[in-house]
Amino acid sequence: MAHNERLTFWQKLAYGIGDFGNSVGPGTIIPFWYSFFLTDIVRLDLRLVSLFWIIVTFWDAINDPLFGFLSDHTRSRWGRRRPYLLFGALPFGITFALLWVIPASGQIQLFLYYTLAYIAYETAFTAVSCPYNALVPELTQDHDERTSLITYRMAVSIGAGLLAPLLLGLVIFPMFPDRSPVAYQTIGFASGAAFIPPILIAFFGTRERPEFQIAGALPFRESLGYVARNRAFRYTILLRLLSWMPVVIVQGVFAYYLIYWTGMSEDETSIAQGIILGAAFVTLPVVVWLSRRFEKKLSYIIATTSWALIMIAIFLIPQGAKLPAYVLGALAGFGVAAAHVIPSAMSPDVMEVDELMSGHRQEGAYAGLEVFIDKLARMLVLAILPAILRAAHYIQPSEANPFPSQPASALQALRILVSFVPAILLLASLVVAWYYPLTRSRYQEIQQELSERRRQQVV
Repeated sequence: MAHNERLTFWQKLAYGIGDFGNSVGPGTIIPFWYSFFLTDIVRLDLRLVSLFWIIVTFWDAINDPLFGFLSDHTRSRWGRRRPYLLFGALPFGITFALLWVIPASGQIQLFLYYTLAYIAYETAFTAVSCPYNALVPELTQDHDERTSLITYRMAVSIGAGLLAPLLLGLVIFPMFPDRSPVAYQTIGFASGAAFIPPILIAFFGTRERPEFQIAGALPFRESLGYVARNRAFRYTILLRLLSWMPVVIVQGVFAYYLIYWTGMSEDETSIAQGIILGAAFVTLPVVVWLSRRFEKKLSYIIATTSWALIMIAIFLIPQGAKLPAYVLGALAGFGVAAAHVIPSAMSPDVMEVDELMSGHRQEGAYAGLEVFIDKLARMLVLAILPAILRAAHYIQPSEANPFPSQPASALQALRILVSFVPAILLLASLVVAWYYPLTRSRYQEIQQELSERRRQQVV
């Protein structure tokens, strides 16, 4: 069946809009605010917060590959991936809202509630996100068109991520007293309701390749065997991990750092987050131009080098100085944009490497592992952060001391976490990017080999 590899504006936009919930919920609100919500609003013991993140991370170890495998084996009149968008949108929105409810209970009861609520939320989110990610290779097989498609998605992702903190900082937080639980519940319920329509737009606005449903899927063990042997995929996963963990680390500690080191309020903290994402949104065209002008890996190296230097400079911000935090946050936007776009644009290309080896299309298996890596990075950071804060003698708010001053040890830990640790990971990612094997010319050779194989199979 002939298929036009050039997608229309509306097809790209419909797909990109589907990432709205992912970017606002698990991409922005959860990493920026959920640990802070548990430690400083719910006042859950730091040890229980760490245990909470460990348990939900173990669940994801099963959850993500499972849904990737299921979508590879799904056959329906809507395709392999899109049914999950149709039936997963509502549970995703509802379970996100439940994360912010505060039941009047003791520490153990609170721990059990949030653990079970988060497991339900992660299940619903994965049921949508894995098939959604797996759609990219099916929508187009053109090397540069995939970068364009990912850019639309990341424009929505970063734009929605920008909108969320601005709404929080300019509208929701100012409506309530500082550290008000009702503010966070408002965020949860409003966001959950907003997540549902964009996923349905992605369902109705995209179409899968019918020919990809014809071939049967591989058994689970054989499928994982081919994934493990895919050298290009190993590079993309490592690059994805090393570029995403700095984002997650900064997201996880940013609220603590800005509130306790620079002295920002919750609304000012949200605005600072919005500035970073606003700069990332503005510099997206530069990232796209670089990736078309050069190899994807060289574009990544250029952007990430500048980002690592900016992260180191954050350590030099004096205590109580808000303006330098705003300025350096804006300068970091270019690197944040590259970390969002380029590793995600590399991932779909490895599907053709797998097809050349296995003779099958198993985007779901790869998407499941990619989503797991993304969430593993996020949850490991969020699990370790409370332990680091506790070791650094971080003082949690209490009824008697709702706005505590932090000791020098806790402040120093926050400064290191928000600057040197991300910079080291970014510099390590440059080495991985340099040796990434799948160049534009090599990808074209693989496409030619696959086209010849498919033509012979038809004959």
